[in-house]
Amino acid sequence: MKRLLFGTKGYQWFELLMVAALTLMVSISVVMTMVHAGFELFNVLSGGLHNFGHDQFVAVFGAFMTVLIALEFNHTVLPEISSGTPIVKVRAVILVALLALARKLVLVDYHKEDYTALIGLAVLVVAATFAYWVVRKDEIESSKDSAKK
Repeated sequence: MKRLLFGTKGYQWFELLMVAALTLMVSISVVMTMVHAGFELFNVLSGGLHNFGHDQFVAVFGAFMTVLIALEFNHTVLPEISSGTPIVKVRAVILVALLALARKLVLVDYHKEDYTALIGLAVLVVAATFAYWVVRKDEIESSKDSAKK
């Protein structure tokens, strides 16, 4: 049988090179975001704690959450790409998406946001949670089936 492009050694080397490049770019963006978070924190502290309000909290905490999401992406998704498995685990991608949604939920100003946007955000959270549950349930059942064999 003729080998497909994706099964060749050349493609595997190409994929590893792309994962290495993506890891480097994500690492650079984590450092840049960390510097930005430091500037945000410095600006809040230099303004005095008496001026610390919701807007300052959103700026600082949003920057911190962005760093955590990028680190989780780097930790969860990229190793699975380079592990030699043919596909990225959907569970890992959904977990990173849930982290991004959690960041949005914490930082959204519920008084200024339109109710349709809030409903849309709620639907996204429910859908991502349901997708995670389905994928996780399937993984558990698959592991039970393989353990019985």
